[in-house]
Amino acid sequence: MKTVETASATQALEALLARSANKAGPALAQSVGWPPRAMTAAEVFEFWQRAKVVAMATVGEHGQPHTAPVHAVLTGNKLSVLVYDNAVRRRDLATNPRVSFTSWDNEGAVVILSGLAREVEGSTRDARPSQGGAPRQVVEFEVTLTRVHAMRGKSSKKQEAVSPPRND
Repeated sequence: MKTVETASATQALEALLARSANKAGPALAQSVGWPPRAMTAAEVFEFWQRAKVVAMATVGEHGQPHTAPVHAVLTGNKLSVLVYDNAVRRRDLATNPRVSFTSWDNEGAVVILSGLAREVEGSTRDARPSQGGAPRQVVEFEVTLTRVHAMRGKSSKKQEAVSPPRND
């Protein structure tokens, strides 16, 4: 994945992380919202940069979920994502702009981004052909993030430094 990290992007993401933590329900607050494991904006950018898989979830016309891997560029409190012009996700977002993205690693770190998507007018362009050689096009969506929850993995040095001792 890719990130665009600037001072203003970092500030926007920090503010969104704080608002999201304040609105988290008890279960979320006790897991990804637990202060010793909560990521900073800089850590979210770093994590997103090295993410190998990002799952995008949309809601279909009859409430059915659709999840698929995507490439998404993170810039502050916005994401830019490309989807195929004939994808179910595009139809889903036309009727319900709510979308969520999740990525994780083998150490237990996770980033969950939720927001509202809008199709970028005039963004349709050619993409690489399908596996069978058929021509394809992609369209860009801009997602304004409304919630961000992010948790460091268990092996994080920062996490270990603030964890209470275990009584085994």
